[in-house]
Formats: sequence, C-alpha cells, structure tokens
Amino acid sequence: MPIELRVLTADDWQAWRRVRLAALAEAPSAFGSRLADWQDAPEARWRERLSIPGALDLVAVDGDRPVGMASGVPDEDDADVAELISMWVDPAARRQGVAGALIARVVDWAVAAGRADLRLSVMPDNAAARRTYERSGFVVLDRPGDLLPDGRHELLMRRDLRADRTLDTYEQRAGTYTARTPVHRAALVDDLLALVPAGARVLELGSGPGRDALALEAAGLRVDRTDGARSFVEQLRAEGHVARVLDVRTGMFGSGYDAVFANAVLLHVQRSELTGVLRRALVAVRPGGVLAATLKRGDGDAWSTAKVDRARHFTYWTEDELAQVVVDAGWGDVVVRETTEPGAGERWLTVTAHRAEDPR
Repeated sequence: MPIELRVLTADDWQAWRRVRLAALAEAPSAFGSRLADWQDAPEARWRERLSIPGALDLVAVDGDRPVGMASGVPDEDDADVAELISMWVDPAARRQGVAGALIARVVDWAVAAGRADLRLSVMPDNAAARRTYERSGFVVLDRPGDLLPDGRHELLMRRDLRADRTLDTYEQRAGTYTARTPVHRAALVDDLLALVPAGARVLELGSGPGRDALALEAAGLRVDRTDGARSFVEQLRAEGHVARVLDVRTGMFGSGYDAVFANAVLLHVQRSELTGVLRRALVAVRPGGVLAATLKRGDGDAWSTAKVDRARHFTYWTEDELAQVVVDAGWGDVVVRETTEPGAGERWLTVTAHRAEDPR
C-alpha cells in the first residue's frame, strides 16, 4: 500500500500525539524535546502545538499506521525563511521514500508561501539524517546552531528555494510561456548541429514547449526530452512525445548521450549549484560528448515577472566566470561567447564544451 501524507489540524491532536511520542521514544537524541516533556502533556498543549499560525503539520501513514511526521513553520523573525522541524520516519519505513516525500511536501508549502529559504537543525552526529537532507538539496551553513548540553552545537542546514519558486512558476504558467515563446528555433540548435554527427543522441534539459527538440529531430538527431516542470512534460506527452520529469539539481541524467543541450534553463540554477549540475551533465555524455547551453550575461542575480507575469529567478554570468565553472566541472575545449541579438533587451552567453576522449 502506498504511503499517504495527511495534513493535520488541532482536531487531529491524538494522531499527532501518537507519532510524536513514538519519535521521541525511538530517537531521543534527535530532538530538542524529551519524551518526559510530552508524555503526560494535556490535550490543550497538543492542540496548541498544531495551531502555529501559517504552519503545515504532516503525518505519513501506511494504511492506518503512522510511519513518519514533519512540520513546516514560518520563521518568526524573517518573512523569507521557513523551517522544517519535527522530522522523523519510523525505522521500519526508512529507505522507502517517506522522508523525501515529507520534505517535498514541506518544500511545496514553503514555495507557495513565498519563502526563499527552508532551514532545519540536525544533531552533529546524525550522519544518516544529514545525508537524507543533502539528497533533498540542503547544505550545511557555516555558522553554528543552538548550543547542546554537552557543549556541541546543532548543525544548521539550508535549502535555497529560489529555483523551486521558479519551477512552480513554470508549473502554473506553462500555457502562458508556450504562447509567448517565439516559434523559430533557438540559435543554439545550429551550434549543436555543427558539433555532432547525424543520428547523435541528445539529452535536452528544460525542453519546455518542445520547439528546439523538434528542430533537432528534423535535422536527424535523437532527442530525450526532459523538464523540471511536470506541466511541460504532460504537454509534451499529450503531443505524442516521450518525455520525463528531470530536476537538473537532483535528478538522474542517464548516460551514453552524445550531447547535452540546455537552452535557457541553466540560468535558473543558483551560482553555488551550477558546478554540480555541469558535472552530472559531463557524466551523462560519452567520451568526446558535447555540452551546448545558453545563460544570461550580467552580474549577480534577480527576480523578474517578464514573459509569464509571475516571478522567476535568474542568475547572471560573465564570460570568465562561466568559463571557469565549466572547466571546474571537468569539461574541456570550453568556449564562452556573447550571443546577444541586436536590439535585444537582455544579454546572452552561449557555452560549448567537450568531454575529453578516453586515453588510448
């Protein structure tokens, strides 16, 4: 039976009590609270815990048996921050995707609430929990968390939600984006065609409405369509194409491709994450394989509501900065050039690179 996530209210305090006490008994060192603090707590205290304004309280159930819990709560001092707290999965249900599902639901809640960061605290010796959070896009912050009784500090972890909020915009505005995207193919298509032979197998990141995939296939290439937004993937499937959901930050790219093609998608990746994304792209192509991508030229990063009337976040790059990141990711023959069209309101960079051939 599949795991179900249930949203609780104060009226569900008995269900929350059951799983919370189980968590405190099974993992006493993982929480700031103790079993003794809650075991005899009155109903009013449980109801109060489930009545935090703006919070999300979840229980994961397998049939009628609770097997996990998590909460998302707004930060009291920073309107851009939310916190993931009270996270626990029953040992019998671990390694079954329960933790990932709970985290994903809290991320969705935080994105819908307009938060830019999701943060959590984890015990410094809880390596398994830390790995779970890292797989879900969290990184350890360089400042200590709360002081523990033994003199150590909790670890603070953070997931940057700017890309998640941008992805949500595409989910909500796929039709608008499609209608406002020019029908002519991107110039990057011609760049790739000059670098690969007919019949080459291409992984397209961020296929969107599918315009460029059609152009590549018309030129004799084989294209694996992917997008982080399920709305675009469903649109492509409805048109008769094979497509899969792929978040470039955390998803599995696959392998054996002749090229990775990423037109106007890596510009949404945060600066600190781009090297990792490009390394996954490197592993996805065979020796001698090609990278072809476009990003926005400029400094820093910014939000914009242009084109889709809803906020998207962009990271800007200079030629030297981008070239260095591509090299650091392991690519060779890196060429970064400005490809801004005359009269364009924004400046663009195109990058091409190759994976080194295996030594003979």
